[in-house]
This record gives sequence, C-alpha cells and structure tokens, in this order.
Amino acid sequence: MKNIIFTEDLVERICWVIKLRWIAVVGVILVILSASQILKFSLPVFPLYIIAIALAGYNFIFFLLLTQFRKKGSFIIINRIANAQISFDLLSLVVLIHFSGGIENPFIFYFIFHMIIASILLSRRASFLQATFAVSLFCLIVILEYLGILPHYCLKEFIIHNQHNNLIYISGVSFVFISTLYIAVYMATSISGKLKQREK
Repeated sequence: MKNIIFTEDLVERICWVIKLRWIAVVGVILVILSASQILKFSLPVFPLYIIAIALAGYNFIFFLLLTQFRKKGSFIIINRIANAQISFDLLSLVVLIHFSGGIENPFIFYFIFHMIIASILLSRRASFLQATFAVSLFCLIVILEYLGILPHYCLKEFIIHNQHNNLIYISGVSFVFISTLYIAVYMATSISGKLKQREK
C-alpha cells in the first residue's frame, strides 16, 4: 500500500516537472531570440535551437513513458524515469551553456534549480549523485575549453575579456558553483526528508 502511495506521489511530481519543462522550452527559445535579435550577441543560434528542439522531443517521450508505466504502478520504473529526466536536463543545460559563453555565462547557476527538483523527486543518495554528475559535466566543459579542445564561444557583448583561460577566474567561479550545488542539495534533501517523514 505504501509503495503504491509513493509511486502515485512520484508520478504527480514528475508530471509537474514535465509541465515545467514545456515552460523551459519556450523560455530557452525566447532567450535565444532576445540575445541574437535584440541584444545582438554573436551566438551560434543553430545548435542552440537544436538543443531546444531536443528538449521538447525528450520531454514528449518522457510524457509518453510516464503515461504507459503509471498504470503498471512500478515504483522502480517510475523512479528510473525521474532519474533519467534529471540527467537529460543536466546534459541539455551544459550543452546550452557551452554554446553560449561557457563559464562566462551567468546562467550556469540555473543548475541549482535542477538540484532542487532532484531533491524533491529523488532519494538523498540519488540527489547527491545527480549533483556530482552536474559538477562533472560543468568541470568537463570548463577544462576542455581551457585546454582548447572545445571551442569557446565568448559573449563579447557581455564580457570585456575572455575568461575561459583565466585560471583564477575559473577556480573562483568553479568553487562557488560546486559548493552552491552541494549546499543546495543538502538543504533541499534535508527539508524534503523531514516533510516525507511527517507525511508517513
């Protein structure tokens, strides 16, 4: 009985995240349009639009999967869907960040929203694993751009000087970014855990 209740609760939360993702798709497109057409930022808009389309595509697939498996009431499968959604979102965000300034992009702190969502949907352990995955993706992009293996797309109209090869800047921002993610997960899972205990 408890497992059924937990499954239904998780399904409701995933549905909420799917709705949020539709809003995010519209938001991404509007930001790309505003940055390229109004602010005249020299961004590679084609890959950015591709990511927005991919975001909408996998959101629809998750909606179909959830519709199919919610009838079976399998907590394990629903939980895997929840984990997969967070991972795909993190991948999408890091690619968006790469094509729009990398470590210079202030939107890097939007990872916090995904950490909060992970803390609501997933277990404490899974939330910290997702945080580690986010940190790994972020560090990978930063290091590859720093070494020149990946091209850096500088926000010339926003940043006066390139910062992707400034080791002090990279170290400072990375420290704040990584510590913020883990603190956010710790706080969110602590609050979420207490609420779940009260519900039980």
